[in-house]
Amino acid sequence: MTFILDEFALNMTSLSLKQFFGVLFRCHSVLNFSYIMEAKMKSSNSALFFALLLALSTFSATQPGENVELEEAKIHLNEGNTKKATDILKRLVATRTLSTESHIEASELLAVAYIFDGDDEEAEDVFANLINEHKEYRYPHYQPQKPPKSNDTSWCWTHPHLARSYLTALKKAGASLKLEPPGPGIQTIAIIDFENNSIDDAEKLNNFGRALAKIMISDFVVLSKLQVVERERLQFLLDELELTDKKVGGKQIMDPSSAPRVGKFLGAQSFIFGSFIKLGKTFRIDARIVKTETGEIFKTASVEGKPQDILKLASELTLKITKGLDIDIKKAERKKLEEMGKDRVPLEAWALLGDAESLSDQEQYKDASKKLKQALAVAPEFQQAKDMLRVLEHLV
Repeated sequence: MTFILDEFALNMTSLSLKQFFGVLFRCHSVLNFSYIMEAKMKSSNSALFFALLLALSTFSATQPGENVELEEAKIHLNEGNTKKATDILKRLVATRTLSTESHIEASELLAVAYIFDGDDEEAEDVFANLINEHKEYRYPHYQPQKPPKSNDTSWCWTHPHLARSYLTALKKAGASLKLEPPGPGIQTIAIIDFENNSIDDAEKLNNFGRALAKIMISDFVVLSKLQVVERERLQFLLDELELTDKKVGGKQIMDPSSAPRVGKFLGAQSFIFGSFIKLGKTFRIDARIVKTETGEIFKTASVEGKPQDILKLASELTLKITKGLDIDIKKAERKKLEEMGKDRVPLEAWALLGDAESLSDQEQYKDASKKLKQALAVAPEFQQAKDMLRVLEHLV
C-alpha cells in the first residue's frame, strides 16, 4: 500500500481526474481509512483529500464486490509469484472481510497457489474448510476464456492435482461424491470417454475419445436443466471402486454394466456412452444413453459429417441427446451451442490434446508438453491447449 500513498502524496497537487480515480480504486481495495489518513498526512492539499474521502465512501457503497487485493493475488498467480499470492490470499481468507462469493473465490485461489507450490496437503485443508463452511460448494468446471479476460485464472484449473485434492478432502470429510441437483427439474448425467473405432488414422486418434468427452461436457454445461458430473469426479470414483480390470493409461474405465452402481454413488440418472469412426473424409459419432436404474440403453443418437467440423458435430449430438432426455433448451442456450460449434480447432489438435491428457495422467509431463506444442502448431489459438501447457510448465 505504501507505493500508492507515495504516489498519492507526490501528485496530490497535480492529480488528473483519471489519476484521482486510479488512486481511489486502489485505496478502496483495502477498505481501511487509516491508509487514507496516512495519505492526508503526506499531502498539503486538504480539499482534494476530502474529495477523495467522500468519493471513497460512495465508491465503497456502489462497488461492494470489488476487492483489489483479490485482483492483485490473481496477478501474482498469473505471473508465477505464488508466495506473494499465498500471503495475500491467506490474509483475505482469515480476515473475513469478503462477501461469501469473494471468500469462496479467495479460498479456491489459495488452494491453487498451494498446488502450484507442490503442497497438495495444504490445498486439501483449504478445500476441507470450504466444504465445511459452504455446504453447497461446487468444484468449478473449467471453461476456457476466449479471449482470456483480465487477470483470468481459469487456466489454473487444468492442473492435474487440483481436482484430486478437492475430492480427497471431500472423502476425508466423510462427504458423499454424489451430486445433488442444484434445483428442481435438473437432471444429472455423466459422460464416458468415447471408443475409437476408426479405420483411418486409428493410432493418431487413440486418445481422441477423451477429448471428445471433454468437448461434450463443455457443451452440456451450457444447459441450465442439466448437471454434468466432472470427469475427475467420475475417474476418482472408478479408481476407488476398482470395478473392473479394464484400464487405459493406468486408469479404470467403465462399461454400461457398471452404470447402476456408479450412478448411485454419483447421483447421475443417465450415462452417455459412445464411439466414433473416421473413414476417409467422413467422421461419425454414435452415442448411447444408458439409464442408471437399469443399466439398459434407452435412447441412441448419431451424427455424421466432415472431420474438420468436429465441434459442430459435437454440438449437434448434444442437441440430439438433450432431446432424447426430454430436456427443454432455452433459445439463448441453443444459440450458445451453435456459436461453440463454429470454433475451427481441427480434429488433429484435439487428438493431440487427448494424448497430452493421457500422458499427464501418467505424470509424463514433459511428453505431454510436447504434444500440446504440436497441437498449438496445428491450431495456434487453441485455448485449451494453451491453458494446459501453461500449467505443465510448472511441472516439468
